[in-house]
Order: sequence, then structure tokens, then C-alpha cells
Amino acid sequence: MMNKSMLMGLVAGIGVATAGGVAGYQYLGARNADTAEEAVASEAPETHAAHTAAAPAQECWDEEVRDTAAPKDEHRVAGTAIGAVVGGAIGKELGDGDSDLATAAGAAAGAYIGRRAQGEYQENREDTRTTTHTERRCGPVGSAPR
Repeated sequence: MMNKSMLMGLVAGIGVATAGGVAGYQYLGARNADTAEEAVASEAPETHAAHTAAAPAQECWDEEVRDTAAPKDEHRVAGTAIGAVVGGAIGKELGDGDSDLATAAGAAAGAYIGRRAQGEYQENREDTRTTTHTERRCGPVGSAPR
């Protein structure tokens, strides 16, 4: 049977582990994004020989294209799991340690809250996963955007 000090230690440990995971995710995520930008910048542009023998008139323009990468944890597993563990611990404490129903309800509520919290966090950081690059487009005369 767990006493209150053991439960508080467990919750504190989960909090520290979660904070470490978020810090690592932020550090590695930012580092990988920088590496990807360097890789794109170092690629040599392709050259195409233009064959204009009997081709209809066309015009070319440069267009900015935005690409947004999917989040690393697209299914929000981390937020759901951490929320379920913390919610189950709180439910067990509120249910005086003997109620499996309170533990299950706490775990379910915690999983729901954790999943939503992670989703909001990922949406707020969408700009860190978005890259912009320039693409050369060609089309018939008059088809370029104005």
C-alpha cells in the first residue's frame, strides 16, 4: 500500500521526467530543423536545357512555397500516457487508495486532458515546423500570378 509521501514522490518524479522530455524534444527539434535548412541550402540548383524549337510561348516566375512538417508525436501518445499516469495517481489518492473506479476515472480524465494539452502545444509551435522555399514555375503566357 502506498502512503502519501510515496505518492508525492511518484508524482514529482513523473513531473521531472516530463520536463526533461519536453526540454529534450525542444532542443532536438530545433537542432534537426537547422540541419534540414542547411541541407536544402547546400543542394545545387538543377539546370535544364531549354528546347525552344517549336514550343509555344511561355513565361517563368519564382514562387514561394510553404511546407509544414507533421509533428513528431502526431498521435499525441506522450501527452495521453503521461496524463493517464498522473490522473490515475490523483484518482487513487482521492479515492482513498481502495477505489479502482476512482483510479480508472482519474486515468481516463488525465489521458483526455494530457492529449488535449499536447495538441494545443503542437498547434502553437506549428511555425517551428514550417519552412519556406522558392520554386521556379513555368506556364503559358498570362498564367503567372499577378
